[in-house]
Amino acid sequence: MTITSSQHEHSAEAVSPSPEGLFERCHWLYALFREYAFRDHTREITSALFPSGDPADGTHILELGCGPGVYACRFARDFPQVTTIGIDSSIRLIRRARTRAASLHLQNCTFLEGDAQALGELASAVDAVIVSRLFLIVPDKEAVLAEIYRVLRPGGRCFIAEPTSRFVSRLPLSAMWLLARMTATPWKRFREPHQVEVMRPHDFFTLVHRPPWALVDLLEDDGYQYAVCHKSKVQAHKEDWNPASMAVAS
Repeated sequence: MTITSSQHEHSAEAVSPSPEGLFERCHWLYALFREYAFRDHTREITSALFPSGDPADGTHILELGCGPGVYACRFARDFPQVTTIGIDSSIRLIRRARTRAASLHLQNCTFLEGDAQALGELASAVDAVIVSRLFLIVPDKEAVLAEIYRVLRPGGRCFIAEPTSRFVSRLPLSAMWLLARMTATPWKRFREPHQVEVMRPHDFFTLVHRPPWALVDLLEDDGYQYAVCHKSKVQAHKEDWNPASMAVAS
């Protein structure tokens, strides 16, 4: 049997492994940045998501792009009445997060591997979502927002924190690329871009206002911009926002 050029290319693509992720190869380095170098937003998150006081019994909190699980573990520890779940695409970071939860003897904290752009059944309805620095690296920001909006219960809130300093924000990924190049063959490919995408305030404003939130509070301080997004208490699930369908309709 003769194999044509196109068939050969298709066959090669079928057996060719997908590029490795930097967050797998350099997971420990990213975890160090996340645990010791990035700003701690626990106080801002708590006041934004639970302004009337401590979370109510049975509150479900989701941390997207959780990395080593700093916030999911912290809220599970500080508020035993809540249940937290962390989701990240890196298997090794999820393992690190699970080790952190086990070392703290947390029974109300779970970590799962998953794609923030397509959560599927990984995340059922939740009362609050925490997103810190995720939009720096995720390819489809609107897909992430659509998933956040979908899984939030009516009346739920989402806290988004994004850095504004290009130089500082690019340091972790640049360090990971350097380490990867030092420990991999020259032709090794990785999934992540060489630089993170830092959003200008106008772009951040436009992005977070895309879903039909009942209210969006925007804040900015030295080095970070924040959005606290409120889902309407009367919003029905059938009205979930879908950016793809909106684009077709327009």
